[in-house]
Amino acid sequence: MPVLYVTQPDAVLSKTYEAFTLALRQEDGSWKKNSVPAQTVEEVVLIGNPQVTGDAMVYALELGIPVHYLSVFGKYLGGALPGYSRNGALRLAQYQLHCDAAKRLDLVKSIVTAKIQNQHTVLYRQNIKDNPLKANKKLVAEKQTLQEVMGVEGLAAKNYFGAWAGMLKEPWFFPGRNRRPPTDPVNSLLSFGYGLLRVQVTTGVHVTGLDPYIGYLHAVSRGQPAMVLDLMEEFRPLVTDSLVLSVLNRREFEPADFTESLGAYRLSDSSRKRFLQAFDRKMNDEFNHPVFGYRCTYRRAIELQARLLGRHLQEGVAYKPLVLR
Repeated sequence: MPVLYVTQPDAVLSKTYEAFTLALRQEDGSWKKNSVPAQTVEEVVLIGNPQVTGDAMVYALELGIPVHYLSVFGKYLGGALPGYSRNGALRLAQYQLHCDAAKRLDLVKSIVTAKIQNQHTVLYRQNIKDNPLKANKKLVAEKQTLQEVMGVEGLAAKNYFGAWAGMLKEPWFFPGRNRRPPTDPVNSLLSFGYGLLRVQVTTGVHVTGLDPYIGYLHAVSRGQPAMVLDLMEEFRPLVTDSLVLSVLNRREFEPADFTESLGAYRLSDSSRKRFLQAFDRKMNDEFNHPVFGYRCTYRRAIELQARLLGRHLQEGVAYKPLVLR
């Protein structure tokens, strides 16, 4: 597994020679230590409040391994990223396009169009073929301002998630998309899955050398990583949404796998590992990339899309978001 997930709250990740050592407290109070060869790890994801020693953190960064922190709900809290991807020329091109209203609008239209098409694909695969998303997608091309395009994106999202109740099998229900915190099991899985997806996209943006805080669809405000959120859009339906529908409808999870506190739902500690395994399997699914024409995984595709976006910014080559049918 290229991603090392640490989920136990009192776990300790340390370094021993050329390996990471993960110490887990057992029910009897003893500690069990597991050795993970560092060369097998591409990313470290700490969920909840596990500890990482200074030696382990420095070693990870020396090896080019990002270390990410998520809350138990899947909210991305931050990360420590290796310092090898600073690309000044690319970032200057990124800033220039942000200030070019016409080019920015064209790029935003392509991002939103792809997202809506991928949402339509999710519904189509669930046999909901009569839906308004195709009409929503056509509306994007007609809009003349960024705000108008964002309005169509919001309308499409409402129509898309409005169809979810009809796609889920009992005992699941979906009252509509909600977050911060998620107030039902389905939304808790979506939020957690989006947090895991953000980890992957953050790494892809960093490796490419893009500035994570300068985007085009999402506002450059409140310190949000607008570029990361922009690049996530085309992958949300393909990765997280498809995965959540699959694991729920296949009865891989039950209502008892979730805990509720003060109206907020999250996966129980024992069930979180299964979802992480399912997410990793999804990231390793292969498909034919529509631009490059060869098979790749979703994990690889995220980096490819970041590099395609970088090429668009520096060379003016049209950006083609990932769209699968």
